[in-house]
Amino acid sequence: MRKRLKILLAGRGQEELKALEALLCSQGDIEVSSRLMVNGSVDPLEEVSSLPDALVLLVGESQWEAELTALCERPASERPPLMVVGPKGNVELIRLAMRAGARDFFSPPIDDSEIIQFLHELTRDRPVEPGRAARTTAVINAKGGSGASLVAANLAHRLAHNGHNTVLVDMDIQFGSLPLYFNVVPEHGLVRALESADSLDVLALEAYLQRHVSGLALLASSPGDNLGLGEVPESKVEQLLQVLGSANEEVVVDLPRWLNGATACVLERADNILIVMQQSVAHLHDAQRLRDIIVHELMIPASRISVVVNRFEKRSDIGLGAIGDALPGLTLRTLPNDFKRASQSINMGSPLRDLAPKAPLTRQLKALAEALEAPSPSAEPVRKRSFLGWALPARH
Repeated sequence: MRKRLKILLAGRGQEELKALEALLCSQGDIEVSSRLMVNGSVDPLEEVSSLPDALVLLVGESQWEAELTALCERPASERPPLMVVGPKGNVELIRLAMRAGARDFFSPPIDDSEIIQFLHELTRDRPVEPGRAARTTAVINAKGGSGASLVAANLAHRLAHNGHNTVLVDMDIQFGSLPLYFNVVPEHGLVRALESADSLDVLALEAYLQRHVSGLALLASSPGDNLGLGEVPESKVEQLLQVLGSANEEVVVDLPRWLNGATACVLERADNILIVMQQSVAHLHDAQRLRDIIVHELMIPASRISVVVNRFEKRSDIGLGAIGDALPGLTLRTLPNDFKRASQSINMGSPLRDLAPKAPLTRQLKALAEALEAPSPSAEPVRKRSFLGWALPARH
């Protein structure tokens, strides 16, 4: 899978390096490091142990020949893609830059469009690293109001805190509430990303994400978006998931309780499916129905499904034994009843780990994240299904 783009800036002007670093960082989730070349140093890559995805070299009126010659003398395999920023009108400088392998030559001031074009080319041409795609976790309520959004939000926040590149997707286009959990307002969100899915790449994706201070990326609908879930083409969702998976290690999707082609393709792609329920006959009935659709209609192995019993009470009439009997073969997990802290977390737009790090609910959510992080056997293949869509039963 693809990691974030790593770019090395090298040059002799400290202020120019700072300005260009700020410009690059403004373009998205890019890791930029700067190297101020001083004294007799002429090789921009001297003592660089791991090659970056690209080198941006700022040259001045002097010493440019020695710096570019040092790059020319390196084997091609030891030279990353190069962009040179230098003074206008120096034909010899441009020629030597081309010999050193420069893809582009720009003169100050550099505008956003030039940087965007360079970054898009890097993203397009960079090979995908070997290994499996991102792990995808789908979270869905067995019955409305069970707490799936709370679980999805805090699970994704915990994964991001643990150092994983994580994106949280709110697939409820009309009534999604996940931005409230992080006190953010999406500007160009999920609907726009789906509309652009055909041409979307890792770099362009950043325009549609909201970043939390934890590093977690959120993709949700913007206020005023007017689109029904039935209007979302399955192919667009699949394209979006592919880009999300190539840009992240963890993809957490909060699904609405309406199963059609768009939501079903998320479930089929998911490594883990969390069905969130509470302890009542109505919740248990709907959890059984949802399990049957996922296993028998979508042909997804039961081994991928876990049941999260939210607001768990040991003395409830519907105990874990009854739930296990009704949902055989599914892993059961519990979250304690802490309605006050959960409500406070949502109202303040602050994840539970930040608001109440030692609370039992927070600790159990941490354990859930750790369980998902644990290595799992290779996923069983899923047979494709064909259906028009189901609405899960409503109970009053």
